[in-house]
Amino acid sequence: MKKIIIFSHESDIDGMGSIILGKLAFKDLDYILAPNPESLEILFNKLMNENKLMKYDQIYITDLALKNPSLNMVANSPIKNKILIFDHHQKSIDEKLNIYPFTKIIEEDAKGKRCGTSLFYEYLVNQNYLSETKAEKDFVELTRLEDTWEWTQKGKFGIMAHDLAILFNIIGKDAYINTITNKLLSNKDNFYLSLEEQNLINIKKDQNTKALKELLPQIEYFIDEYNNKFGIVYAKYEYRNDLPEYIRNINNPENIQYLVIVALDKGENGQKSYRTIVDGFDVNEIAKKHGGGGHKSASAVNISSSQKVQALKLTKKEGLKFLAECYYK
Repeated sequence: MKKIIIFSHESDIDGMGSIILGKLAFKDLDYILAPNPESLEILFNKLMNENKLMKYDQIYITDLALKNPSLNMVANSPIKNKILIFDHHQKSIDEKLNIYPFTKIIEEDAKGKRCGTSLFYEYLVNQNYLSETKAEKDFVELTRLEDTWEWTQKGKFGIMAHDLAILFNIIGKDAYINTITNKLLSNKDNFYLSLEEQNLINIKKDQNTKALKELLPQIEYFIDEYNNKFGIVYAKYEYRNDLPEYIRNINNPENIQYLVIVALDKGENGQKSYRTIVDGFDVNEIAKKHGGGGHKSASAVNISSSQKVQALKLTKKEGLKFLAECYYK
């Protein structure tokens, strides 16, 4: 029996998707979830240096990518033949991490925008680790729609994709993985949410709407170094996508190009999530200038311990301005 380990992103349903598919495909599976590439580096290198990865027959990294010098270290180690990395972030492409035989990094191709779950599922099916079912295909597509934010264009099916993300926020990582795995094991023809799950989601939606209305007047507005008007606000990480969508739905009253959500509950010290408000605006370029990156419409920059301490010493407006201007090293 093959022994497998998957490293994946802990923050959303795309990171969870690969773990769920792994549990369907492999009987002996370990997994480790990381909040960002920097944490992945630390976790992975620790296990590699302690020689704890050699016991696995296959090593997968999904929805995240190792960086250098780690990739070069892997390329010159015995594990190079049993590791595969499936990522879809533009930052990974920009950093030229896709030059190794064990890295598969695609943001968009002829099939459209990709996500870690869709890339991994394609591999598992092609390698006969999974036999494609309608329920699995629907689950993967729902995950992709939510992660690429295409759910807003897909009617009821798109709403179901966003409902999955809401369910994840309600029940948490482990319960989400177990719940969805059991759904896919018990019904191969249809993927659906139970009445109880839908009721929980609807209650959460009402709570979210109230929270978003309360967050709107807390946003501070500035002009960045490139003469773009943007908003920035302290908010929970779970609102990083819903708040910008709410602003778009009310016709962007402050005429901002993008929004920055400062989520101090994300990771060790917090994270700045950059979201496009005006169609076509590239927040990846802004995030890269501050030490982060991601996608054109959704990117992120970590916050260091010293930056967090300094920001919290200041008034709310001054602290947000300080964080907006910070560079993460």
